[in-house]
Amino acid sequence: MNDYMTTRDSCRLCLHNKLSKVFDLPLTPPGEQLKLTSNENDPSLVPIDLYQCEKCGHVQVVNIPHPDTLFGSKYTFMTRGNPLLIKHFDSSVDYFLDNYTSDINFAIEIGSNDGVFLENIRDKIDCKVLGIDPSLEPVNVARSYGVDTILDYFTPELSNDIVNSHGYPDLVIANNVFAHMDDLRSVMKGVGLLLKNNGYFMFEVSYLKDVVEKYLIGTIIHEHLSVHSVYSLTPFLNEFGFNLVGVKHVDNIQGGAIVGVARKERVVNTLDEIIDIVENEKLSGITDVEGMQEFNRKFHNNIDNFKKLINRKIGKTKIIGFGAARSSPLAIDLLGLRERISYIIDNDPLKIGKFMPIGSIPIVDINKHIECMGSIGTQTYIVLGWAQTERIIRKILSITEHCSIITIYPKFEIRNY
Repeated sequence: MNDYMTTRDSCRLCLHNKLSKVFDLPLTPPGEQLKLTSNENDPSLVPIDLYQCEKCGHVQVVNIPHPDTLFGSKYTFMTRGNPLLIKHFDSSVDYFLDNYTSDINFAIEIGSNDGVFLENIRDKIDCKVLGIDPSLEPVNVARSYGVDTILDYFTPELSNDIVNSHGYPDLVIANNVFAHMDDLRSVMKGVGLLLKNNGYFMFEVSYLKDVVEKYLIGTIIHEHLSVHSVYSLTPFLNEFGFNLVGVKHVDNIQGGAIVGVARKERVVNTLDEIIDIVENEKLSGITDVEGMQEFNRKFHNNIDNFKKLINRKIGKTKIIGFGAARSSPLAIDLLGLRERISYIIDNDPLKIGKFMPIGSIPIVDINKHIECMGSIGTQTYIVLGWAQTERIIRKILSITEHCSIITIYPKFEIRNY
């Protein structure tokens, strides 16, 4: 379809070739692809429908943009800009050290971003750390904080190079990036080559059960090629010699995530805790195509009703976006608001002054918005930086007392103040 996109015809985990569409969504631009001027052409739109493997139940995006479209020099997201995420990483480090082992001499993080997680664990137990990330700006920030970081994509070949130059780590971490990679079999092969025997692999992923039950459309972006369940992850990890020894559900991060800990060991033994989680997933309906398609029907019915509510209560009033998140184009088009957004407020200097990849919507700082408020009249906002909804609402209410605010998380609603 596009020369920078490939399409999978087999499951990302088990390679089974029967995949069924279970969630249909509007076409959307991959990555941020912010435009420097309003005259630039919009980038090509790419499907982001979700498909489920009929064998292992894994849910995945099959239309895959080239990684350089998603990451590389244009990738602006950094952990240090999100206080809630920093606090969460601190808690995740404590979870691992308290429940598994603090005897870590060397830790490596795949997709280490700006180094916050590695900096945290290094400072707590004084271990050697090394990051791997393909995005230039986050890597530069990580290095400025003293976190040694390789600017590259993770591969089995890189694993061998690292072992030869740095030795074997006791712990390999993959926070959220375990959903970013298309060739997860190659990733697990690389982790297996990298990690010493009886070492730990710690990962965090958006949780499928939360995504479908809470309608977390903000997590459905082309960077997130997989939406994981314990049901499909357990046999996948087993195949590569890893035993899933713990799962922690985190309800308040990205709408819902799981932190998993797997151990590299020869004997695989599924714990009762893991069996119970899998049984709960089966009962919820997320492990089979029919159950997921029913979630899809309910989702679109709710979206249609919410669009009618917006039209009834907001009318044709122009809307101001808040937070130029990567998922903003999907949320805007899903709700049919592309022609209704005047501009989007953001505090990231890498985004301010640029334009969204759909409709050339300007991105401005809050001071610019305050200057315009007198001529706008009563304001209607939509929180597009959905993961920080309450923080953004507090910011809006600090500059205006009377407004309407549309939210997409924690639920689709219109709040009037």
